Amino acid sequence: MKVSKPRTRLACELILVAFLASLFLFRGFLPAWRSLNTDFPNYFVAASIHRAGIPLDRAYEWTWFQRQKDHLGIDQALVGFAPHPPLCALPFIPVAGMQALNAKRVWLICNLGFLALVFWILRRATKLSWLHVILISLLCITPLRTNLLDGQYYILILLLICAAYYALRENHNLSSGLLLSVGAGLKLFPGLFLILFLWKRNWRAATGLILGFLALTAISIGVFGWNVHQVYVTEVLPRAVRGELLAPYSSRWSALTPLLHRMFLFEPELNPTPLLNSAVLFSIFQAVTPVILWFSYLMLVSRKDESGSFGLEWAAFVPLTLLLNPMPSSYHYCVLIFSAVVGLGALREFGNRKDQIVLLAFFVAACFPPYGELGTYLPAVRLFATLGMFVLILRVLSGSRKIQFSLPYASAAFAMILILFAANLHALAYRNLDFQRRVAIPTQAFRYADPIGASGQKFLFTEMLIRGYVAAVLDDQHAAPVPLPGDALSLAGSPESSIAYAEAARLRSSIYRLDVPSKSTNQVTEGFQPAMSANGRWLAFLRKEEAGTSVWLIDTMSEALPQRIYDSTDTVFEITLTPEGDLILAKGSVISSRLFHIRRETKTISPIENIAGSVRYPALSSDGTRLAFSRRDHGSWHLSVQDLKTGAEQQLTGGPCNAISPSWESGNTLLYATDCGRGLGLSAIARVRLDD
Repeated sequence: MKVSKPRTRLACELILVAFLASLFLFRGFLPAWRSLNTDFPNYFVAASIHRAGIPLDRAYEWTWFQRQKDHLGIDQALVGFAPHPPLCALPFIPVAGMQALNAKRVWLICNLGFLALVFWILRRATKLSWLHVILISLLCITPLRTNLLDGQYYILILLLICAAYYALRENHNLSSGLLLSVGAGLKLFPGLFLILFLWKRNWRAATGLILGFLALTAISIGVFGWNVHQVYVTEVLPRAVRGELLAPYSSRWSALTPLLHRMFLFEPELNPTPLLNSAVLFSIFQAVTPVILWFSYLMLVSRKDESGSFGLEWAAFVPLTLLLNPMPSSYHYCVLIFSAVVGLGALREFGNRKDQIVLLAFFVAACFPPYGELGTYLPAVRLFATLGMFVLILRVLSGSRKIQFSLPYASAAFAMILILFAANLHALAYRNLDFQRRVAIPTQAFRYADPIGASGQKFLFTEMLIRGYVAAVLDDQHAAPVPLPGDALSLAGSPESSIAYAEAARLRSSIYRLDVPSKSTNQVTEGFQPAMSANGRWLAFLRKEEAGTSVWLIDTMSEALPQRIYDSTDTVFEITLTPEGDLILAKGSVISSRLFHIRRETKTISPIENIAGSVRYPALSSDGTRLAFSRRDHGSWHLSVQDLKTGAEQQLTGGPCNAISPSWESGNTLLYATDCGRGLGLSAIARVRLDD
């Protein structure tokens, strides 16, 4: 008795669904249920900070955010909130009082519900069967797995795209825009659908997206405050758009921007051997590629909704958003489920079986698990598979209409290329200014910071490793770690002293005394952000109080207890000390901080009037005649030195990147942390002589 082909095919499909469901359960959901992982703790820490009544203003500062994580007792080695919009923390506020792993389990259960709704919507929006919808979706192996493991948002983003598409099919245009506005508030890139709505003159959908985004932004500002949003818009978002956040030269990103970074931009530690070091070529390609992608799409998309091509137009738009994303990770590709299901459903109506097979092959390639050595090439495979999906769908669309290139469109494309080229070239200005100043450190770390000169041609620094933050001493090109019971988040020292101080953060932050030659440590007091006078006599530090921050001072030459010098309801950022024990500190808001002078004997405080702008990171020279600091300028922090006798000021760095945390290595040499040419806040150490 022969078994019919439909029954055989059905049996094979059921077996494949069972296999894929097992992978989803045993390689994705259950491991995610048992472990915390990144990125969920990033959202959870931000929500927990807010729930504790602490403003999120400094959430994008790596060490501050790590300190809050330690104080909350969250068992995760590293956390960081960039590049997430502040709104990302909002959904987790209700579970912020739970243990972090239990909160993640609640989120995982929500994700199962989101995925079930995705299946239901796609089944109703296409002519595919339940079995085929589920089968195609579960072929998205790696993105679904990493989304669950990392506790990310992209199954929810997928649901919002599916729901917006279905709403538009049913002529609920305003609702479609409102649904996408939620995705835009959380992860920005769904906001690109606004261009599609405007192109099609769908004013109701565009209005819904704009009004929804504005409403969510207003809610976010109302909950988290204005300051953190201003920092996000001026400091974080520009670097995110340029792909300068996490490992900008890494081949693990499935994107064009990191590939162009790797090919054309030199960086001493992260990319010492580019194919060709040329900022001009980088700027050209970085301008041309998005314009080609956009205009290729818009030229093939009808300005009116046509039932025959509506699904294909949306199916092509989702991979377009991924191709334009400067740094997409594997979990971003969950949204390709929409393109695969809707695209296959639309292609079935065209009756082209070959195109269906090719589209499915590209989708599987984009979602393939990174097994063995194949994992090394997976980002490139994913990038070109996504590009393949985009091109294939556009080719099918091109067969149904005549393409007409007109002078206005060509002129608009050329103008866009020129604008983007100029913007890219401007963003690269001064990026290599401090490359020749870099200090070679023979370790592999994500971030080097807090450089402190010490006696004997040594200097101290902190480094961000996979296991957390570590203090180290660099001596004759050898970096030796300093044993501390917690994350080493800040340092204090002087080239005139063999004694330094370090903050070790756990449930509380404590100040430890460090003997630099022997690297032995002992606890001094509770507090954070230590600062030491050049002569080694005075040690200042901060403590968190209910009403703000208190500043404390210790005379290290006596047995006296720490002395409370000042209480502030404003945020106190950093401190430097004179040899007499007077303090200069930066305080205020995260977007408008100023320097103040506090006299030790009288405890009187007065602003330093002749240093304008928003300034932080003060560092006083050993003779007390020069003050180094960083000034906030158009979202970047630039290093300057002022002669306190004459008032003359010299700016030492520039460009759209940050130079912070200066310290005096000698009378005319500064050490500082710089993220120029690197990821936001993921700095290297540089040395500059003032007479250079």
